[in-house]
Amino acid sequence: MAASPATATAAPVGPGALRRLIRHRSFLIGATLFTFVVAMALLADWIAPHPPNQSNFRYRFGEPNDIYWLGTDRSGRDVLSRVIYGSQVSLRIGLMVVIVTAFFGAIIGSIAGYFRALDDIIMRVMDGMMAFPGILLAIAIAAALGPSELNAVIALSIAYTPRTSRIVRASVLVVREMEYVEAARAIGAGHLRILLRHILPNSITPLIVQMTFIFALAILAEAVLSFIGVGPPPPTPTFGNIIADGRNYIQEAPWISLFPGIAIAMCVLGLNLLGDGLRDALDPRMKVER
Repeated sequence: MAASPATATAAPVGPGALRRLIRHRSFLIGATLFTFVVAMALLADWIAPHPPNQSNFRYRFGEPNDIYWLGTDRSGRDVLSRVIYGSQVSLRIGLMVVIVTAFFGAIIGSIAGYFRALDDIIMRVMDGMMAFPGILLAIAIAAALGPSELNAVIALSIAYTPRTSRIVRASVLVVREMEYVEAARAIGAGHLRILLRHILPNSITPLIVQMTFIFALAILAEAVLSFIGVGPPPPTPTFGNIIADGRNYIQEAPWISLFPGIAIAMCVLGLNLLGDGLRDALDPRMKVER
């Protein structure tokens, strides 16, 4: 009898993988950093000391003090509160981009990898999209659609879907030749059943790891879009918008741009370390524990 899909190709996700994650130093550091930012976003209504768009012109460009811990911007708005609420928007956009790219990347990659006749056509289209740097493609699409949170998600999803589709395709090319897939064909299983029941579940591990990196890229790219004015429009607080507000006052009030920059660095570093840990724990060939 053919080996079961769960044991033939799937990466270990049981107690062994959990033990590797717990002992993986990079994963623990990344999880701590990212959990801090997520907690800040989820608890924004309770921990933010001021409304994010409340102005106090008496304290314009105020240095960090006991009232405004991270200082104020040119309109007298509390930088700490704006960073806290900005984390909500940036993480929401990043999560939506991850969901959309994972969904469409899985569909496109599985079709290209499973149906040989469509592989060249689909992959040449994906290669053509990847010929443009992802951030430049996202900027062009966002500029054409107009500044908004939804349009930023659309632009970033289009820019990064080719990456995920290639990851899934590579896994499907291997899994479709496995014995249990051949056995499913032999008993008359249809293409859709084979894809959904046997191939995709055993091709998902590389996609999970890739999604952590896409999440980091999306947060960073959203900041770029907002910084140049094609992301969520002001006064919506996002990391990019806050940095853009302070770019002309970097010498007089460096705290306006400094602290959202630190928040971006925490998100990106945390997610990349998380991705490294997941890759090492879920890949049965990885034996080194860091």
